[in-house]
Amino acid sequence: MSLDELLSKLWAKGDGTSIREHTDRLIDNLKMIKETFGDLIEGTLKEQAGHFWKCLELACEYHDYGKIHRYFQKKVGNPDFKNFRAGFGEVRHNLLSPAFLPEELSEPWKTLVALAIVHHHDYEPSDENVEKVEKVLKEEFKKSLSFMHRKVLKNREEEIIEKLESGEYTNIKTFYTLLKGFLLRIDHASSSKFAPHVESGRLKENEKKVESYLRNNKNANLNELQNFVLSNRKDNLLIVASTGAGKTEAGFIFLEHKGFFTIPIRTSANAIYQRAKQVFDEESVGLLHSTAHLYLLGNAEEDRNFSDDAVVKDMFLTKNFGKPLIVSTPDQLFPFILRPKGFEKYYSLFSYSRVALDEVQLFEPHTLGFIVKAIEKLSELDGRLMVMTATLPSYLEKDLEKLGFKMGTFLTTQERHNIKVLKSSILSQEGFNLIRKLSQRGKVLVVVNTVGRAIELKKALALGHLLHARFIYKDRKEKEKEVEEFFRDSNCGVWITTQIAEVSLDLDADFLITELSTIDSLFQRMGRVNRLGRKEISQPNVFVFTEDCSGISRVYRKSIHEFTKEVLKEGPLSEEEKQTFIKKVYEEVAKRDKEYMKNYEDAKRYIDSLWTVKETFNKEKAQHMFRDILTYTVIPERFRDQVERLIKEYKQEKDYLKRLQIFSSITEYMFSVPAYVKVPLKKVEGLKDVFWIEGEYSAELGFEFKENGNANIL
Repeated sequence: MSLDELLSKLWAKGDGTSIREHTDRLIDNLKMIKETFGDLIEGTLKEQAGHFWKCLELACEYHDYGKIHRYFQKKVGNPDFKNFRAGFGEVRHNLLSPAFLPEELSEPWKTLVALAIVHHHDYEPSDENVEKVEKVLKEEFKKSLSFMHRKVLKNREEEIIEKLESGEYTNIKTFYTLLKGFLLRIDHASSSKFAPHVESGRLKENEKKVESYLRNNKNANLNELQNFVLSNRKDNLLIVASTGAGKTEAGFIFLEHKGFFTIPIRTSANAIYQRAKQVFDEESVGLLHSTAHLYLLGNAEEDRNFSDDAVVKDMFLTKNFGKPLIVSTPDQLFPFILRPKGFEKYYSLFSYSRVALDEVQLFEPHTLGFIVKAIEKLSELDGRLMVMTATLPSYLEKDLEKLGFKMGTFLTTQERHNIKVLKSSILSQEGFNLIRKLSQRGKVLVVVNTVGRAIELKKALALGHLLHARFIYKDRKEKEKEVEEFFRDSNCGVWITTQIAEVSLDLDADFLITELSTIDSLFQRMGRVNRLGRKEISQPNVFVFTEDCSGISRVYRKSIHEFTKEVLKEGPLSEEEKQTFIKKVYEEVAKRDKEYMKNYEDAKRYIDSLWTVKETFNKEKAQHMFRDILTYTVIPERFRDQVERLIKEYKQEKDYLKRLQIFSSITEYMFSVPAYVKVPLKKVEGLKDVFWIEGEYSAELGFEFKENGNANIL
């Protein structure tokens, strides 16, 4: 039987899809990506573009030829190979496939294609693997192992690329990273049962669609910020703008062709996703974060035809980055900078995509260090990025300016806030009296630094409503609706919240009462008061309690908290003064808190070592560096009976959509606790990385740790 006949007859997948059928899907997806975004990709590759498309076509064509191996056919269930036996065991198909590449293909392209094929699945070089491949090629295919094929199997991926790069060839590292990355993206998309397309289109006429949205929904035209972005979107941009300045619409203008709008808070991502669908259309926009499936399924009946599996297709297309515009949290994109397995998939994506990164001030210094290095790598790809923030540490501004970012500052001239500083605890009688008094005069937002303090305050006051991060998902979802309705429609009352109110909720309070946090966090909280600047501020509308503040050292850095207390002043405060105060605080941080800046610089050095291949990705080390943002997903013990019934249904159900619906019901009982909280956890059987947690839970107060001291802080 000829090779062509074998490819048409033998299986690539357990569902009976032939190798030829699967390969043809890859070739179709390659054509799709070239037709849709080829001009942008070629702009990155420049004079190597012609070689690139030929190499990628060969990689797509030959990547699975090794699946004609009889052992593979038995493994995927091909009935023709049911009784096949082999003494030496299976040789993985990706190791065999390079043997079928055309012999006339010249160097270095042949080596690069073979290397991408071998490494489109995990592979660690070993002499044992070389011997196995040699034996299978000889006994099953009557082929000998070529010198090039042996070299690719014996040597580490990085070593081969480094050697080629140091020889007569240039830009080999970028060329290969993109080659492998596109092969991974195309292969993963082509293997998807629900969304087998690598791309679904290209954004067009962004500015016209934003203009239409503003006219129809806000009776407005493009403002100064949005026009600045429109005129300068060929550059990388750094935007500092007041709350309510129209950053989201500016981001949509910037993300022409294909884009990612990233924001750290999932609730904010959900809101921006809804706005993006209004500006563009539902088919053009995807949502990507760890609980996106819950949000999409919860809104499915309103948003789309649920019965035709459109939600599942939409989710798979988004997960494979196939939508023209994807709203996401940064954790879905930026870990590529740590060079984990398959990082090339993300790297290739950025060769023709744009990124708008909002609310960067929310990150710790080492996380900012990682993000700055990610931005640097994307700039090397000729990618375009726009960083947006209301508050900007001066050290970050300096690093972005070094990378050639063009800065634009857009601050409202209207004073919106009048501060009163109270040198006591928010738990004092003075604090209680102030909250009660103001809640009779208007809508009061109370923000404290920890969940424990929020629950304590709610119990002591015995009034108002409570929102924090330790409500299970279904209760938190309802509370987020209630708090937004309250601040939109009510006249008087109080909500007690934690820092989740700073950016994730669209609120406009009459009064803010808060514990002192850090300067950037405090100004974010103030952004939830008098958002449009239309309210009278002759009297204070922001009340800051500076003593006995919760969460200092654990949630907020002690030095920044102290420097914030030093610069904070009473009275009306302009947006320009806020930026001055932020600069003052971070200048003091740079001078007096050496550890803070060391964390930032250490993170950047670590990334440099990864990308010069002096160090390989180490999951434990990366987790340690990210320890402040690590969380455990937990379910309160009181819901064990309901959840275990659902898990049983989930495991028995065969239909994917029904399984997803059941899993979403399970997720409704989850919330997250920070990894720095030391609590006894028991694994939930049947779910990956989910734990039972003991404690009290109520829909009014959320989760409370047990009184026996099991919430000690590490």
